[in-house]
Amino acid sequence: MSEENVERITEGMRPVHGEARHLRRALTIWALLSIIGTVAVIFLVPLLLPVAADDFDAADNGTLVIFTALAVPVALFVFVFLGYSLLAFRVRERPTEVGAPLHPTPALQFGWLCVTGLLCLFLVIWGLLASYQRTVAAPSNTLVIQVTGQQWLWNFSYPQYSASTQGQVIKLPVNRPVEFQVSSKDVLHGFAIRALGIRVDANPGQVTSTPAVAPTRIGHYSVACVELCGLYHSYMWSAVDVVSDSDFNAWIVSQGGHV
Repeated sequence: MSEENVERITEGMRPVHGEARHLRRALTIWALLSIIGTVAVIFLVPLLLPVAADDFDAADNGTLVIFTALAVPVALFVFVFLGYSLLAFRVRERPTEVGAPLHPTPALQFGWLCVTGLLCLFLVIWGLLASYQRTVAAPSNTLVIQVTGQQWLWNFSYPQYSASTQGQVIKLPVNRPVEFQVSSKDVLHGFAIRALGIRVDANPGQVTSTPAVAPTRIGHYSVACVELCGLYHSYMWSAVDVVSDSDFNAWIVSQGGHV
């Protein structure tokens, strides 16, 4: 090993002043990148998420943005210190000396546990509040749609109107609460409407009800199966149209139902 490299190794290990300098540099880089990354997440991630068609999905999108923003400093803490260590303490030849022993730093360990513990506590509280909001009792004018999955299509029934449709489209009236009662005829399926924040398993012989959601935006969306259910799983999707009350009533009549 050359004298220059030996000097670099011993200089990096020996003085406490040098260690403090490296620590300050790494922390400064981490802080700057964390600020830039967090701001970028807050402004760019909403542009990548699908349009929310109801308040629940808008809240889900907000949760994704917040959780991603919180994850940025944590991930960068690991990557910045790893990258800085690889660049600042890299040597060309194989070292011939044993590295300096590591000494525990109680303050650093305690601080790391406190920060990660507070983050976990925040996530638990956030999840409990979101779960509570979805358990609110459904209004009396809730539209009930019975959904039955089978390989490889969805059957939709509107018992309040004596109408049904198979593997085609779900029509939903805008601004009216909708509850889906989901089951399966054969294997496990996954009923999901991303734009409404709906995702529930379709279990054979069991009916699972979703919280009532009220579409607030007229438009065209989709329902898909999100559980691997066989050869044509990827084709198991249907259209979801949120329409005005008059268009919904006209469609019910066209399906042989009554308004």
